[in-house]
Amino acid sequence: MYWPFFPRFKSLELDFVQWVIVFLCFYGIYQAIVSFRGFWPAKPLPPASSLRRFAILVPAHNEEKVIGSLLDSLNKQSYPREFFDVYVACDACNDATPEIAKEYGGIALLRNDPLHPGKTQNIRWALNNIPLDEYEAVVIFDADNLANPHFLSQMNDYLEAHPGAEAVQGYLDTKNFSDSWLTRVYALAYWYTNRFWQLARANWGLSATLGGTGLVITVSCIKRLGWDLQSLTEDLEFSAKLVLSGGKVHWNEWAITYDEKPLSYLASHRQRLRWMQGHYWVGWHYGPKLLAKFFTTFRFQYLDYFLYLLTPFIVILSFVLTVFEVTRWIISSPASGLFFFWYWWIPFALLQSVYQIVIGPSLREGKVTFKYVVYLFYYAWYGITWIPVVFYSLFLSGNQKHWVKTEHVRNLSIEEVVNIPELDDVRKIRGGPFLE
Repeated sequence: MYWPFFPRFKSLELDFVQWVIVFLCFYGIYQAIVSFRGFWPAKPLPPASSLRRFAILVPAHNEEKVIGSLLDSLNKQSYPREFFDVYVACDACNDATPEIAKEYGGIALLRNDPLHPGKTQNIRWALNNIPLDEYEAVVIFDADNLANPHFLSQMNDYLEAHPGAEAVQGYLDTKNFSDSWLTRVYALAYWYTNRFWQLARANWGLSATLGGTGLVITVSCIKRLGWDLQSLTEDLEFSAKLVLSGGKVHWNEWAITYDEKPLSYLASHRQRLRWMQGHYWVGWHYGPKLLAKFFTTFRFQYLDYFLYLLTPFIVILSFVLTVFEVTRWIISSPASGLFFFWYWWIPFALLQSVYQIVIGPSLREGKVTFKYVVYLFYYAWYGITWIPVVFYSLFLSGNQKHWVKTEHVRNLSIEEVVNIPELDDVRKIRGGPFLE
């Protein structure tokens, strides 16, 4: 068999490596096609005619530096206060986290189980100690977050507009964008993911992915699927379980959470290592089941989620083959190396960069902007730093017990992050996902 469309390669037979390269190229094309639907904006939500009761759960371990600001932002919600309760699951806290929770009107749940640390275990324990029958849905925030004043109202609107929705992920933004080059690059990455991964899939009718915070899961869904999760990435694992059960994660562009991004490379490395450890584990345990579901039902959603779980494996494969092909090109076979390196790798890398630093920010701001191009070098370096994370975490993926906390120190108020409009104007704001 010979290369089509490239006359200079007519005499070049496809070997195994080249077949793998073809697969990677089609994978890239598929993701590009899916992301294209991100250019379609989210539809505004009609105001709900009824109010749902929410249990807000905040898993926390020694978060006295930041949790007060989150609880303050929850107390400033435009949603009626009598329709939600705030539970802070204080996991082996030896600081003032429980006292701060009570000070802001929250309910402190005290857990002390040093043999089973981590967010996954803490949430499981908390769900067993919250009277779920009194609520219709559970909202989960991380302690370092800030909730937009209209978060609950927008989630209530979404649940009424989509009565079949069992799990809904809200828009994730950054609360400390200006702190460093790293937080700026994180923000660019999240703006891209929100628009061209999450919203794009929602527009295609595919499943979005829970992001660990700023999310809502109905009580009926929790009871149906349970929370018997085993990985360090409980959000990804629950998403996979939901998709396997025939459901999907919905995306709500209008319910916004502001998340703290790591200030140092070391903190970022540890956080991403934990993410990838969990991602691999979920991929090993749920990937084959999703693929089998696709071949028995031919529902594209199963294949799409399987490909998402495959992402870190794709990264490893792409890096290894790039090194292999370039080496082979240098030593003996220039045609093969040139084909992969010039015809596919560089165009994909350039397209991704344009999406991240120009298109994503432009769509977010509602006008064409090039002001983030100055971060191109930092963005490229951030991408390179993923390579050791992806490789190292593969060898750690069998260990889902060792949880390393990300330290949170940026105590910003909601007023410092977003200009809050008058609460009685909430129904007038339907022009976009940013309510400044």
